[in-house]
Amino acid sequence: MPPRSPAAAPALADAALVIVGHGSSISANSSLATTLQGNEIRRRNLFAEVHEAFWKEAPFLGDVLDDVAAPRIFVVPNLACRGYITSSVIPRTMGLTGRVTERIGRHGHQTVVLCEPVGTNPRIARVVAGRAEAIVTEFGLAAERTCLMLVGHGSKRNAQSSIQTQAIAAALADQGVFAEVTVAFLEQDPTVANWRQATTAESVIVMPFMISNGLHGAEDVPALLGIDPADPAMARMAEEGIPAGPYAIDGRRVWYCRAVGSEPGVADIIVDQVLARI
Repeated sequence: MPPRSPAAAPALADAALVIVGHGSSISANSSLATTLQGNEIRRRNLFAEVHEAFWKEAPFLGDVLDDVAAPRIFVVPNLACRGYITSSVIPRTMGLTGRVTERIGRHGHQTVVLCEPVGTNPRIARVVAGRAEAIVTEFGLAAERTCLMLVGHGSKRNAQSSIQTQAIAAALADQGVFAEVTVAFLEQDPTVANWRQATTAESVIVMPFMISNGLHGAEDVPALLGIDPADPAMARMAEEGIPAGPYAIDGRRVWYCRAVGSEPGVADIIVDQVLARI
């Protein structure tokens, strides 16, 4: 097995990591991003154990702690933002009493630490920018005539989703790489369906600020943009991470990226979220 990172080994060698994803009973792709990151972190041999657990599919949130033997458990929500799942679903389903929970499980006394979701880490902006900048370089785009559009889920009931998406967009705009950085949402204004009114840029790079490439990322958002979700380039994008496009849509060139949660840098962010709680 690969050696443990010298800096992290003393802090994490006796601990378990549980990466929590949304999951889906409908789309098998919904869990892939979380499984991908879990496999990468397992490869690094940083933790005594690494587990994935999901709200909507097996292995389920309510069962995972019984499978963990380590005395310390760090739970990292592999989600784009704080919201209903982080504040209600995870604590209730896993039996957590707060940010730190002392429990007696099948393997004795355990301390469970609930970490911040992946999407709240400032480094996520760098992950998004890296993918977008690679497209600019590959296709020789003029950055001053290119728009980077972040697409979030959004919610009319909970503002946290849009707040986090807008915060990442603001951080990207501050970098000054793109002429425009805009946001669009599935369930609130400004909507993805009206994306044409959001920018006049001739080149548009669309990055779903979502963790998984489930139904929303693979079907709903592309269709609203005017992209055929059944295009073979979309399947290649989902499997290999190669952005699909450019698509000619109403005089624009549009590139569509895989959901941010599948990007390689997310594994580092998951570990960051744990280290921040030590």
